[in-house]
Parts: sequence; C-alpha cells; structure tokens
Amino acid sequence: MSRQFAILGLGYFGSTVARELKRHDNQVLGVDRDESRVDALAECLDHAVIADVTDEKSLAELSLENYDAVIIDVDGNLEASVICTVHAKELGAREIWAKAHSDAHHKLLDRLGADHIVYPEYDSGIRVAESLNYHAMVDFIRLGEREFIVEIETTERLTEQCSNVENLGIDERALQLVAIKRGDEVIRAPGHDTALVCGDHLVLMGDLAALRELGNKL
Repeated sequence: MSRQFAILGLGYFGSTVARELKRHDNQVLGVDRDESRVDALAECLDHAVIADVTDEKSLAELSLENYDAVIIDVDGNLEASVICTVHAKELGAREIWAKAHSDAHHKLLDRLGADHIVYPEYDSGIRVAESLNYHAMVDFIRLGEREFIVEIETTERLTEQCSNVENLGIDERALQLVAIKRGDEVIRAPGHDTALVCGDHLVLMGDLAALRELGNKL
C-alpha cells in the first residue's frame, strides 16, 4: 500500500531517502530552496516544490498534516533545522524524522518533539567501531542499552571449532540464534544439529555480554 511522505530539504540524506521511498512505490513530496536540487530530483518525485523550509507560510501551503511522515534534512544549518522542526510540529505533522549534525542538535530536536532523530556520523561511528572490534560482524541493531540483534559471518576458524549450532555453546537464556542466511536460503530457528558452513551469516538476538563471548570465537 502506497504511503505519502514529505522531504523538507534535499541534501544527500534527504534525496537518498526520497529515491528509496519512490523505489518502494510511495508518493513523495520534495521541498528545497535550491532550484538545482529540486530539478535534479523532479523526475522521481510526485511533487517538487522550490521553497524556504523555514518559512511557516510556505510550509502551511503543503498540508504537512496529510503526510504519513515528514523528513527534515537541512544541511549544516542548526537554526534552520530547528525552525523547520518547530513549524512542522505546529502544523500538525503526524511523524517527524529529523537529521542531527551534533550532540547539541540531537538534544534540541528531541526537546522540540521530533519523533525520530537520525545522527549519521554517530551511528556510522558506532557501526565502524563494532565492525573493527568484531571483524566478522556484518550488521547490528541496538534494541536497548545491552540488547542487540547482530548479523555475523562465520569464519573458517569458527567452523573448525563448531561443526553445528550445538557446538556454538550458546547460553539460550541470554542469546538466541534467530536464523542462518546461507546464500539465498534463510534457515529460520535452526535446530541444534544444523550444520555450520564457512560464510554462513548468523542472525542473533540477545545480551551484549553473550554476544561478545561468541565474538571471541570468530
């Protein structure tokens, strides 16, 4: 089912979100004061508007309350981002996603009522650090302070030690093996006797300490 989204600011982040949403057959409105940015995306937008996203009257004409979500990407301009967020909130936006540029900006957006705050530099830094620490980690999602979903690739060293799931020695009170991705195949809730193959991707959910213990085997 198609949904409607408004992208306020068509920087690299905003334009990437716009393209991906259109790729999934959603209806997308793109707004930016820079005519060249709007023109560059015009063909993949349902509606393209050249306007100042800090101008309340201009935003009021867009009927932001009718969109499923409003995404705010004001490049490097904290003041403009804050003003745009305040106006979107006051104009009845149902759900606001805003890009932060610093810790202070993140705190401001949170206090202003942004529903979701994207902090690319911080998120990327965490992801790089985790990947460097656990070289076989492919991806992860933080569920809480100590709860994660991680995807790790089995190494030759691991499969030499552990021929099947049971050999992993997972403490199921703290960690669950949700699935194994093997090429195009997904093995859901694998049993203890499921063989492990070098290059498998293990999708695990659980406590950070248990994940680190498993990571030491990679």
